[in-house]
Amino acid sequence: MKALVADDVPMIRKLVEFHLKQIGFDISNAADGAEALMFASNSKFDLILLDIMMPEMDGLEVLRRVRGGTVNKDTPVIIMTAYGDSANVKKAVEYGANDFIVKPVEQVSFRKKVIEAVNARTAESKK
Repeated sequence: MKALVADDVPMIRKLVEFHLKQIGFDISNAADGAEALMFASNSKFDLILLDIMMPEMDGLEVLRRVRGGTVNKDTPVIIMTAYGDSANVKKAVEYGANDFIVKPVEQVSFRKKVIEAVNARTAESKK
């Protein structure tokens, strides 16, 4: 399985990558929204994790464009942010996010959300 992790904080990317590798993912990393959109427009992923606050383009805009594209429009997307306010949650859901993780990332709940998102997509594709 392949995952795209987009966060402008290198330590967060490494932590998320560590957890995803333990589940069995191969990882592509993006340090800003523009780079994340480039990856998402050119490669198919099984999961995309996006920070909201990133340079070049925020995660919500990346999500909006991914959902409007063709390559990963049905790929599960989990939004990650330190700002779990209701406006961000509402926008993320509106734009098509599958779930929302508030940082700092807690290992057990992170893994649970990732597995649920991927399993839901797998079940949906079998219908």
